[in-house]
Amino acid sequence: MGYVRYFDFNQSDQFSDFPFNVKFCFKKIFEFWETQAESEDLETAAEAKALLARLESTLALREPFNDLAVVEKYEKEVRLLLDPLFPKMLGDNEIKAACMPFSPYLFNITPRFHRIIDNAGGDHKVAMQNAEMDKQYVFACVFVLNYLYGAGINYREPTYFDIPDKKAGVTRHYRAFFNADFSSFSVNDSFEPLTPEEIQELTDNFDNYELWKKRIPPGSFDFEGFALVNLFDVTIEEAVSNLKVDLLKKDALYTPETVERIRLNLCSMLNLNGLKLGFIAFDSDRNMMKSLGYGFWNSILLSDKGLKKQEETFCDYSQAQIFSHHKTFAVSEVKAEYAEESPLIAKLVEHKLKSYLGVPLIYNNELIGVLELGAEKVNALNSVVASQLDKVVSLFTTALKRSMDELETQLEAIIQDKCTAIHSSVSWRFFEAAENLLKKQLFYDTNVMEEIVFENVMPLYGQSDIKGSSTERNKSIQADLIRQLGIARDILEAAKVQDALPVFDNLSFRISEYVHNTKAGLGAGDELKALEFLKRDIYPVFDHISELDEELRAKVEAYKAVLDPDLGVIYDKRKDYEESVTAINTKISTVLEKAQDEAQEMFPHYFEKYKTDGVEHNIYIGQSLVNNKAYHEMYLHNLRLWQLMTICEIESAVRKLKPQLKVPLDICSLILIHGNSLSIRFRQDEKQFDVDGAYNVRYEIVKKRIDKAYVKGTKDRLTIPDRIAVVYSHDQEAIEYQRYFDYLRSIGYLKEEVEDLDLQDMQGVTGLKALRFQVDYDLVPVSRTQKIVAVPTKEKVA
Repeated sequence: MGYVRYFDFNQSDQFSDFPFNVKFCFKKIFEFWETQAESEDLETAAEAKALLARLESTLALREPFNDLAVVEKYEKEVRLLLDPLFPKMLGDNEIKAACMPFSPYLFNITPRFHRIIDNAGGDHKVAMQNAEMDKQYVFACVFVLNYLYGAGINYREPTYFDIPDKKAGVTRHYRAFFNADFSSFSVNDSFEPLTPEEIQELTDNFDNYELWKKRIPPGSFDFEGFALVNLFDVTIEEAVSNLKVDLLKKDALYTPETVERIRLNLCSMLNLNGLKLGFIAFDSDRNMMKSLGYGFWNSILLSDKGLKKQEETFCDYSQAQIFSHHKTFAVSEVKAEYAEESPLIAKLVEHKLKSYLGVPLIYNNELIGVLELGAEKVNALNSVVASQLDKVVSLFTTALKRSMDELETQLEAIIQDKCTAIHSSVSWRFFEAAENLLKKQLFYDTNVMEEIVFENVMPLYGQSDIKGSSTERNKSIQADLIRQLGIARDILEAAKVQDALPVFDNLSFRISEYVHNTKAGLGAGDELKALEFLKRDIYPVFDHISELDEELRAKVEAYKAVLDPDLGVIYDKRKDYEESVTAINTKISTVLEKAQDEAQEMFPHYFEKYKTDGVEHNIYIGQSLVNNKAYHEMYLHNLRLWQLMTICEIESAVRKLKPQLKVPLDICSLILIHGNSLSIRFRQDEKQFDVDGAYNVRYEIVKKRIDKAYVKGTKDRLTIPDRIAVVYSHDQEAIEYQRYFDYLRSIGYLKEEVEDLDLQDMQGVTGLKALRFQVDYDLVPVSRTQKIVAVPTKEKVA
């Protein structure tokens, strides 16, 4: 352990190229003792005189010198000189030394400082932060500008040292405070004084190091004396600051280098070497624990899997602590004998860990993840150590929340690209597939998402179709076209009065033919042919006769005024029809969507609806569609009853809407029962679900054809206004729905009579039957969540 110690601050001997010629000198401390020798306090004066007498022969210490050998030669004398500045009682506590500013040499080092350096492995292990020579040069020049010119530049950069502690296995951080009261500063004759303009030029060009060296060349000043340096351990503060920087970075949890820095800073903060670090995200929708970082930030408890159920990850007590009470779970001593009882202990034993902390990360009062710390030493981690994490837990929470949000944004982008909009009940599966794709893309050049199939689901289908919509649409088109043709013919008749040209008779005749054909029936393309005839043969004539006579001009302008400005046709009856269809569709959708919100609360299921001339809907329910609930057949029966009640309410709502419609349209409602489970597959090319498998295709065929079915032995259609048809294949299904009918009668949803009908066979569809009943239009809708608790049997109703 030398008296003088050299520290390589990554600067070598570059201090020679500096604004100052640095020399050691103890002149000021000698002056201090000489003043003490003149003290009125006799004891103090005597002590000072004795010390000066002992140092009388050390003239070398009174003059400036560069050779550090002088300090080592007169070690005892230097210690005596500096004794008041280094109280022996504080030596084991203070981290202090004498030095020369802008120099890598320290001497008269306190015992504690020596121990710190030795524990680091030697002088060369001491590293100063921000030790770039160019910055140090500018810093020295700023000192000159403030001291010599009163520039008042506010530039204070604290000095930090990073010193490893090999015994603890961590790096400690120290802040240095310098006292240069025992130094003096002088200007050399070679230095040319700076003008105010040059000073301003320097302050405006901080990064132009060559300019600073030009204006203030190396060796322009002499700096003589020595300084004192005190180090203060700021390891915890520095670690927290570094953690804040790293954890608030974008993608902090997915970069291996950042993760390792975070781990090392935690080691420094807790003074624990070799900490294992883990991070678990909690997916509350699926009740699953998820490892983040794709191998960079491996969870301790999920090291073998990226995804685990909560109960497969934690024991009962740790679940209660973390998930219910939101408290840190601490295992100060991992005991292997409990491995069979606890999946958590089993994992810790597997990793040869002797102590463990699971810290809940809470965002808006909800658990979003768990920070894990593991150590290979018993009691290295405990509840006391856990309390030290309080100051950084919020940083980890923020980092996790942001990372989860960023991941969700990435997954949503993949889903949007591959799947467009998806129903909330199955979104979890799409996010799972998107996350799997994201993981693959880290290692492979692929953009193909895995297939999404839900097996063994039960389908429900229903529709409320507008009766005779095609006929009513054609009627409205006919009425508007006949009116438009009639007005055009009247204008030609008026023109003929003004000028009896045979061409007017010909055009009027042709219009009459179009009117006659339109009244007889509107075929495909007939409307377009009539409109094209008007544009090609009639409108040019209108333009001409408008220039010949004011009365004819007025008639032509009146004709144009009744045309729709965008479509160029009369759009009155058709508009009435389309507004009526829209009103009905909106009413159906409103009732259906409101009821669907209640149905999802009962049990999650896939739901989709389509608007045409009416509204049809598909529903699928089953275990494979949910990820954190247990499916039971009861929920299928519940959903069937819900669907039946909803169709009744739709019928009632549309009936009450009918007086407000400009075209009094009716709806025909139908429900299709399918007693067997099937599979649905998401078609990425079409971005929709389809029934999967050849056997299940029959269900899709029935859906497309059933509303055209006839009652067997008659010419009567199954679907008629004022009736709801329930189509089934097996008698057991009819018995189930008869029970529902009994219940619905009891709450005023339907009338007494229920028809049991056989249906005529259709192409590819045979053996179907139907129950058909009339809704009580005075029904009062009830809340499903309150009323659907059990379906009474016929005996109970009686």
